[in-house]
Amino acid sequence: MACYEGATIHIVSDGKRCPMYDDPDADGHEDPHSIISPPQKYIEAINGAKFAVGLTLEPTFDFANCDAVRVKFFFETSSFVQGDLRRIDAEGGAVDRRTRSVSSMVSFCSSTGQWQKADLTFGELKVAETSESKVTLNDIKNLGRIQVVWQRIHWGPKTLQFVTKEPSAISEVSEKVLKGKAIENAIKLDHYHIQQKPTETYVEGVPLRGLLGREVRLNILYRSKRTLQMLGCIPRTPSPILQNSRAEEAVVKLDDPQEELRALRARVAELENRTSSTPQPHVKSEQHRSASKVKREREDKANDVKAKKIRTSRRTEVVDLTAD
Repeated sequence: MACYEGATIHIVSDGKRCPMYDDPDADGHEDPHSIISPPQKYIEAINGAKFAVGLTLEPTFDFANCDAVRVKFFFETSSFVQGDLRRIDAEGGAVDRRTRSVSSMVSFCSSTGQWQKADLTFGELKVAETSESKVTLNDIKNLGRIQVVWQRIHWGPKTLQFVTKEPSAISEVSEKVLKGKAIENAIKLDHYHIQQKPTETYVEGVPLRGLLGREVRLNILYRSKRTLQMLGCIPRTPSPILQNSRAEEAVVKLDDPQEELRALRARVAELENRTSSTPQPHVKSEQHRSASKVKREREDKANDVKAKKIRTSRRTEVVDLTAD
């Protein structure tokens, strides 16, 4: 929500108040009484979500002897809805008596000859290279914008007035007309149903004299989440961090020796666990190898001695060659 000169402006979408973000390009010279450069806020628009925009006067609001505060809600095209907050009701009254809001629009349908009511909804804006729609630059000058205007007034003469103009909605534009604007959403009128012919009494409003009689304006720009991130209104979604990342394991607070020691111990424990869990190949110990070697040597020596005994145990026969 946004607060200006004793009034709070809010937008409710899908039953929740939309956070309002500051304009990153604001230079501090915005004037709520200016038609050219009023302050503006950003909100996130979700396709298909109904919304309502409202204004609530604070309990300390200075009426300055006016009859009422006239509130007007302008939507991207020339459509608008207005209503009065009567001083006799709002001054010192409950919140609902100090609030004016709008969530739908009533209009006359020339094709059916009936009055109808439709909900205000955020819709998708289709951008095509070429579009058959006859949308002009003048039509989209307020595209993606809701403007709230309020003013202290004295009541003038009463007249009867009917809303006979059919509200128009832009659903498709060409790239040439859009001229690179970062707009992906548009206001759509949805869920039409038959409405009885309204009987509205229009009261002419005469602004108070002096500074308190000036109009106060606020522009609310609705954009997709991606566009808000690109504009810098909200932070970008951080990239996911891999759980097994070595970089994450290596992060150590070097200025804290205890933290570094704990990290090293954890690393050593991890390596020991890996080593103990890995099956080791069977390797004969040095002692076993030495014993085997000694055994073989003893067997070889025993075989040599046996062979010698066999050779020495033979009797040598003496042949006398001198005998007859």
